[in-house]
Formats: sequence, structure tokens, C-alpha cells
Amino acid sequence: MNIFKNFILKISSLRFSIVLIIFIAISSGIGTFIPQGNDPQEYFDFYNKNPIFGFINGYQVLKLQLNHIYTSYWFLFSLILLCISLAACSFRRQIPSLKAAIKWTDYKDEKKFYKLQLIKIYKISDNVNHIFKADSLLRKKGWNILKFENRLSARKGLIGKLGPIIVHIGLIILLIGSAYGNFSSQSKEHYLRLGESLDLINESKNSKITIKLNNFLIERESDGKPKQFISNLKIFSEEQNLNEIKSTQVNRPIRFKGLTIYQADWSVSNIIMEIDNVVYQLKLKPIPEIGDQIWGLLVELGKENKVNYLFTIDNENGPLKVSNINDFSESFVYLNDEPVEINSSKLSLKKIIPSSGLIIKNDPSIPFIYLSFTLIIFGSIFSLIPTNQLWILFNEDSKKLFIGGLSNRNLLGFKKEFLKLSDEMKNY
Repeated sequence: MNIFKNFILKISSLRFSIVLIIFIAISSGIGTFIPQGNDPQEYFDFYNKNPIFGFINGYQVLKLQLNHIYTSYWFLFSLILLCISLAACSFRRQIPSLKAAIKWTDYKDEKKFYKLQLIKIYKISDNVNHIFKADSLLRKKGWNILKFENRLSARKGLIGKLGPIIVHIGLIILLIGSAYGNFSSQSKEHYLRLGESLDLINESKNSKITIKLNNFLIERESDGKPKQFISNLKIFSEEQNLNEIKSTQVNRPIRFKGLTIYQADWSVSNIIMEIDNVVYQLKLKPIPEIGDQIWGLLVELGKENKVNYLFTIDNENGPLKVSNINDFSESFVYLNDEPVEINSSKLSLKKIIPSSGLIIKNDPSIPFIYLSFTLIIFGSIFSLIPTNQLWILFNEDSKKLFIGGLSNRNLLGFKKEFLKLSDEMKNY
């Protein structure tokens, strides 16, 4: 029993929680530094040659579960431990503090007033019932009152005591929701061409939603660099009687029925060319060896002496660069321009077909995350509300009026209010 009690005392301490939060933050930082969820062989290939901190190789990365930190046993254990720490802190400190605040404290003895943060003592010469008048004055100002014949207790801002408990509940929901999201969320990256559709099937609900790319725009800077990508999507489902048009762009995702659709990337996926009076639709692939956002393919040109040429393109407007891989000579074919003859073949660029790169994410933990942040925000606001208390005692023998005050925060601000209330109660 003593071991369990000591464990609760240690785990509910502020120092323990801070150390645990720092550990989780550092672990999350490592998770952004080390690629997550890749093929194990990639970690061996890279980290055996480039060990982390000079000694953590690929085998140790996998052994320590650094390749999937957010779903690792030790990371989840740290989240559970932090949940227990927050719950223990609430039960051990915050809830008893709230119960103590809810319970009225009655000061019958004037000696107790001298132990308060603020105190005022007035000599009363008239026979006015100051307790009755103080009760009337404080109620008008929103104070809760517990009144007796010759004394009263008053308090205001009790909701501030709920703040830390609400914050703890919000943090616990956030940790549980985040862990749940790590295991249950699904993410899919897909490139859609104009007019192309993607079916999203929910097997558990036996339903289907179709996403179709209606239009795709690229806004560019004056120097030609991409500034913004915008996808116009049609989202429809016959089963759910659904038919809506929505747009997504970088940093402005679509949130729809539990789905989040991000505008992530773009590419030139296909070109339509006429080569020697025959129309072809050619599929392009990224060529990172040449540079970022360059797509191309190898094509044989020539009616008799065929030669391999590399077709490359770097934007949705062209031109198409045609490079001889033998002598590195270059020619350019412009969109809807006159045909260009290369190695006895006539080439004409008819159409450039860009694709929109979308990330479609289904994360059932999102409602929990929103709820947790709502609780944390409101709990933090409530925590800023000071809990103020007043006690008033009239000693009929000495004809003295004792007024005492106590506040858990912003004592300077409460002191001004206390002095003003004291003068008002004396002269009311």
C-alpha cells in the first residue's frame, strides 16, 4: 500500500509531468527527423553508412522502433503515463481544492481575520444592521452569500477552480485521441488528371464516395515559379444522395464527412503528341536526376535510322524539350505550334495534361482532437478567473466591524476592489 501511495505521489508531481512532457516533445522531434514507416531495408542502407549521433545504425533504429515512433510501445507507454499523471494530479490536488472551495468557511472568531491577506476593522457607533446591508450590497455585485445573524461569508469566481481540472481532462482526451489516431488514421496520396475519378470505399459502412477532378490551376509568380495549386473537385455518391463541388489548395484543405483532402503536389502526367501523322498519348515519369519537377520519357524518332530522344517538360504550358542522348543536341516543340522535324520525324505538341497531387486522409480521432482543444482553451480561460472570498463579522460587544478578504490570484487587483467594498459597506 505504501509503495502504491509513493508511486502516486511521485507520478502526480509537477516535476515528473514536466520531465515526461519534455521526453515526449524530444521523441516527437526525433520522429520528424527520422523518416517514419519506410521499408526496413532503407534504414539499413542509409543509417549503416550515416549513423545517428555517430553510433545508432540501421539495426538499432529498427530495434528502438525509431522507424515508427508514434506507434512504438515506449512512446505509447509515455502517453499512458502522462495520462495517469494528469489524472492523479487532478484527484490528488485539483478535485480536493475544488471541494474545499465549494465548502463554505465560517469565521466566527475575530482572531482568524488577522491571518487573512486583507483585513479592515471599523469602529461602529450607530445601530445600523451592517450585516444585512453588506448582504444586499454584495448580492447586487454578483457575490454568492452565506449569511448568519452577526456575520457572513461571500465568494465569487468559483468557476476558476474548475479551470485546471478541465485543462487536465482536455489533455487526457488529446493524448488518447492522438494515440487512437496513430493506429486508426488512413492516408492515401493520389494523382488525378482532369476528368479522372477516384472511388473511396468504406467497407465497414458499405458505402462509396467518388472524387472527380473538374479543374486544376497553377498560379505562378512573375518569375514563373509556382505560387499556388488549386483543385476543383466534384464529390458525389448515389448511395448517400451526395453531389457537391469543393475547392482545395495548399494550406486550405477540404474537410468533408470525416475526410480531409489536402492539395499536396502536382505533376505533368501525360502529353498528347502527333508524330508522323499519328497521335499518341504519352505517359511521363519524374526524372529527379535532371532536377525537381521535371518529367519525361525516352522515344525513338526517325523513319529509317532510329535514335533515342529524351522528351522532358517542366511546366503545364511547355515547351517540350527533345534531347538527343547521343550528341546532347536539343530542340524545342511548342504547344499548338508548327510541327518540328527531328531526325526525319515530324513532331507536334497537341496537349499537356497536368495532374493534381492530393492527399486524402481519414482520421476518426479528429473529433476527439477538436474536443480536447476546446476544453483546454476554455479551461485555460477559466483558470485565469480569480476566486475571491470575503468574510464580515460584527462584534456587538466591542462595536467593531471586521472585514477580511482572500484571493488565489491577482491579489493587487482584488485589494483595490476589497478597499472599495469595505468603504461602501461602512457607509452603506
